Amino acid sequence: MMGVRVLAMSPAGTDLEGEAGPRFHDHRGLSGLASVGVLADSAVAGAFFASVPHGNRTVVSQLTAAVAAPLPEVGTLTARARIEHLDLDAGTGLSSGRVVTEDGATAVSLLARSVIVTRAAQDDVHIGPAATLVIPDPEPAEPESLIGLDGRAVVDGIAAGTLARGPLAGLVGLDVESVFDTTISARFIPAPWMSNQVGSVQGGMLFAAAALTTGLTAQTLTTAGQSYRLLDLKIDFVRSPAVDGPPIRVEAEVVRAGRRIVLIETRLVDAGGMLLARSGSSAQLGRP
Repeated sequence: MMGVRVLAMSPAGTDLEGEAGPRFHDHRGLSGLASVGVLADSAVAGAFFASVPHGNRTVVSQLTAAVAAPLPEVGTLTARARIEHLDLDAGTGLSSGRVVTEDGATAVSLLARSVIVTRAAQDDVHIGPAATLVIPDPEPAEPESLIGLDGRAVVDGIAAGTLARGPLAGLVGLDVESVFDTTISARFIPAPWMSNQVGSVQGGMLFAAAALTTGLTAQTLTTAGQSYRLLDLKIDFVRSPAVDGPPIRVEAEVVRAGRRIVLIETRLVDAGGMLLARSGSSAQLGRP
């Protein structure tokens, strides 16, 4: 999924590899936390999965990712994770990890809690016919079209379809539906290629959708030319949406806006409003 490759997976630790590049950029043509959602989730999940008895199925129940340094726009990223605590009686574990750049620098720090689940593997979905697992072609980023616009105008343009939503949002199929002073609502439709081993949407995809929407919410507070970036995102996975399920709505709200730091809460809900995941994030605003 998303080009992630397993280099090593054992109780001693997990190493996975992925690419930074235009396919995973936002509408500004930049890499961010959303770009490494699948890589990060897969690494910490793999560390726990490799540590439990063979035959068990596992999922991540909570993932925290914090930026340590700017992510590169292109290049190879490696995610390394290991188990920190394992409680087989309770069926839970804590794993930590980091996403590193080609020069070995830590770009993102990771911490996750995972659980053993009783659901059976869904190989008919997770390893399905090639036609159903084709990942869509990414859409282009058009950063030159954003010049001179303040953040609210940019997000309004993405919602109206007059500005490009960016490659990663196009890949996920994330559409911005409404924009208000402190809130944004978006949605995407699950697809088979987003499946994890138990046939539900992989946590990294939900992380990416939350991070993309959270980032746009931060952007609404910026002036023309002012930068922003997510510093961290902590997401709790409450329910596992099926890959053949209804659209997922992503609702982000600013809970506090300072001069440099913005706190944003985001909810992912199903068509009936049932909570699927929730996240809290801090975003940094650049100097105007």
